[in-house]
Amino acid sequence: MSDLDGDDGVDRDAIEEQAIAWFMNLRAREPGADTSDLDAWLDQSADHRRAYERARYHFEASEILKSSARHGKKKPLHSRTFFLGLGIAAALALAIALGATFTSNQHLRTAINEEAAPARMRAPRHQIRAVALADGSDLTLDAASQIEVAMTRRERRIRLLEGKARIAVSADPRPFIVEAGSGELTANAASFDVDMAADGQIEVAVLSGEVELRRLLRPAVLERVAPKMQAGQSYGYLASDFTPIAVGQDDTDRRDWPNGWTEYHSAPLSEVIADANRYARQPIELDEPPLGNLLVSGRFHITDSDRFAERIASLFGLAAVHRQGAIHLRKR
Repeated sequence: MSDLDGDDGVDRDAIEEQAIAWFMNLRAREPGADTSDLDAWLDQSADHRRAYERARYHFEASEILKSSARHGKKKPLHSRTFFLGLGIAAALALAIALGATFTSNQHLRTAINEEAAPARMRAPRHQIRAVALADGSDLTLDAASQIEVAMTRRERRIRLLEGKARIAVSADPRPFIVEAGSGELTANAASFDVDMAADGQIEVAVLSGEVELRRLLRPAVLERVAPKMQAGQSYGYLASDFTPIAVGQDDTDRRDWPNGWTEYHSAPLSEVIADANRYARQPIELDEPPLGNLLVSGRFHITDSDRFAERIASLFGLAAVHRQGAIHLRKR
């Protein structure tokens, strides 16, 4: 078994080569030609569908196949011989370019657009946004978060561009795939959080069901790296380096963040205020830095900045003063 074989015994290296061959074969056909043979191959397994979609994207994104100063404008080409030869050259160019495009924005705009262009959704600063998808799945975007969504007849796919999302996946024959940095999650009838921090740290936490976590090895091949994640489990990895590790639960309970609530257990006040300031139109500031070392315990509605600041002030005997566009906490 090769390094690219999955633990299910599937030779994904061979599937990749087949996907490239199918793609080049299709491009060599006349417009409107029968594609039932390709459809039959795609319907054999989800691995076939994923391999073909990724091969198609990378070939179409390749500089060999589009206009560039180096290669000139792309011209209509219909020669079957030309495309068979191009398959070898494009495959080589694809493999060389892959390492630089794993985490690029261009790569993560996956070519799954069969029915409609991917829709971009964003939650504005200071606000949590709930979105209902056409397939019955529900999304919740944290403040200043952004995603792309594409639904096709073969799969449902989301790309997390920035921030955090709660995803409740409805049951459906199509796989539900989430791209986040260098990793990819597949789920069905599951609920989980995906959090992409500004420093490139990504954390996946499963609330219900199970989630399969993978990394991209080559444009059309996926390898399972982490075991299937179960409810209550979390894994973390870097956006630029997919080496997932299990993440233990900390003392902060964020499971109800879509409703604006977080429960803290002996958390430094500075960290609690940093969380609240994600949603604050008027930032909360500590006039005396040592106040940040105070330990906070309790359940707080951190999206309501005024009430949050008042409650913190009451707990620690502080004064909450609105001044110069901010809420200042200071000793009385």
